[in-house]
Amino acid sequence: MRTAALPLGDASRRRLSTLRGLWDGLERVFDRVPRRLVRLVVVAGAAALVVAVVLRSGFSVAPLGRVTHPQIGWLGIAVLAEAASLGTYALIVRNILGFGDVPARMRSLLRATVGGIAMSASLPGGQAASAAYWYKQLRREGATGGLAALAMIGSMVAGVVSLAGLLVVGVAAAGDHGPLAAARVPILAAGAGMVVVPWILRGRVAGASAWLARRFRPEYSNDLTVRGRDVAAIGTLAFANWVFDCASLYAALAAVHSSVPFESIVLTYAIAQLVASIPLLPGGGGTVEVSLALGFAAFGHTSGSVVAGVLLFRVISCWGIVPVGWLAVALDGRRVPALKIPQLSRPAGLPA
Repeated sequence: MRTAALPLGDASRRRLSTLRGLWDGLERVFDRVPRRLVRLVVVAGAAALVVAVVLRSGFSVAPLGRVTHPQIGWLGIAVLAEAASLGTYALIVRNILGFGDVPARMRSLLRATVGGIAMSASLPGGQAASAAYWYKQLRREGATGGLAALAMIGSMVAGVVSLAGLLVVGVAAAGDHGPLAAARVPILAAGAGMVVVPWILRGRVAGASAWLARRFRPEYSNDLTVRGRDVAAIGTLAFANWVFDCASLYAALAAVHSSVPFESIVLTYAIAQLVASIPLLPGGGGTVEVSLALGFAAFGHTSGSVVAGVLLFRVISCWGIVPVGWLAVALDGRRVPALKIPQLSRPAGLPA
């Protein structure tokens, strides 16, 4: 997902140049084929992929029948929680763009979010295609090359730090149980350091954030101020992104009558997302599903309903988004009613 000369090193310029070249090549291929045909083929292929994954899993996992008959109420909660997770991620990027005074549209950021997921989950090397698509969308919204890079890198850093925080919360909630019980004390100590040290050095953290923002957007070098509450707002959104996604897992398990304690879900979810951050195969290539199943097994939850709940969650959070994302990419540029959501914070020192 998700040109002027960038205030970056030569290596960074080469990476961005590669991303632009990759996306330009994809656009040239699409331009040679009628757009209507491209849309039909892409959407049909993505839908066929989802069906193939579900059917193949159905032959090897007996309790999959429960996935097709979930409790409607819990299923609705799972879908809404996942939608909220996607929305908070788009807001993270929107608030980072606010450091450069770019009022990005939520419509475009949501398109980039689901489109990026579709590319990452269904294409070999999908991470690169996703990054190129994100870069194009941010440039279209008015971001400079440096600001677009800052938004992409900043959202990634916020996601990693907040996921580490969720892992600490999961370890604390799990107590002496679960796969990380033996390392509970050092993990909790590191988590305490993540809270105390930034608080003590809060002035320097804000200063470092301002320096980073100025490096990517030098035209504001004299008057750009990054306040602690701006960084806190982005961090809160990043944490909420994971919490909503974890809540979707909880609701998916409840939808297939799987009784798993919430503290087990938080830790297992955080571990699985750490595994998913290693881009070995498109969409995790089954590693997320396996990580969730093994994590629950470490807590003693090995029933067939747990497997069904994990698969339902993955359909909602990943495979079900693939056709939606490709449709968003195919319809890119067509008129869609705008969704106006106010920015949560506005960096100080920027013109109104």
